[in-house]
Amino acid sequence: MHGMRLYLINPSNPLVSIVKVKESRWNRYRVWKPLSLMVLAGLTSPEWEIAIVDENLGGPDYRAMPRPDLVGITAFTSQANRAYEVATHFRSLGVPVVMGGIHATMCPDEVMQRVDSVVTGEAEGIWSQVLEDARQGCLKRRYDGGIAEMNGAPFHRHDLLTGGYFFGAIQTTRGCPLNCSFCSVTRFNGAKYRQRPIADVVREFQSIREKHVLVVDDNLIGTRPEHIARAKDLFRAMTQANLRKKWIAQATINFADDEELLALAAQAGCSGIFIGFESPAPEGLVELGKKFAYGY
Repeated sequence: MHGMRLYLINPSNPLVSIVKVKESRWNRYRVWKPLSLMVLAGLTSPEWEIAIVDENLGGPDYRAMPRPDLVGITAFTSQANRAYEVATHFRSLGVPVVMGGIHATMCPDEVMQRVDSVVTGEAEGIWSQVLEDARQGCLKRRYDGGIAEMNGAPFHRHDLLTGGYFFGAIQTTRGCPLNCSFCSVTRFNGAKYRQRPIADVVREFQSIREKHVLVVDDNLIGTRPEHIARAKDLFRAMTQANLRKKWIAQATINFADDEELLALAAQAGCSGIFIGFESPAPEGLVELGKKFAYGY
């Protein structure tokens, strides 16, 4: 059986439009690795030869690249138009294109008109089926990955994306119970807060080459006391492993309420936390459906 060639593509995002990384040294801080594509690559069986193309590092010349057997594209809504351009190019060569990610999950009917197959939800549970169907030439129009199991997930293929990034990337949790009206996380990743085993996270951290790492979790520390306890255990394990990495993450403002949590995060290499303030007034937070502004 001949090997199959797979391209996994992250379309350029006009919001960061940093194809000109060399023009400003600040631009390198704005390029995040497309972690979801590294996850898919880790789930792909060895008969597939994989290339990950991140257009945010510079515009690739697809015409000069060997013709693939399958193209997978991920996209936020801000990337959708470029995703459709890429899809049109490959489909014109007779290459089937499958699209997933947040935009495909929120607007599957729109996306279905532009690609051969749409994957909604989290792809882990369905990706091997997509690849097998593609190999047999019988891709379905739609696959629903739903919510993935976080235990025993294969390692992400950090090795496929090495040059040009200031930050590595890792994910330790998924999902959020808060369900704020302005946010797509609960719709996409579910209301259950799922945590990867701490030993897996530490091992994966060790495999990342970059000194600086973005933890892509939507809320690293969660919302309940047992979530915070798990975050502390994670930070202790990271400190013990002596990772020698600096990392930044996203969390809710209750991060600042717990002195021990702050101290453990700092010991583990935390150099910054993004916190979203959606409204300065309590009434505004109520209007947004944000249940979590004050205490538990």
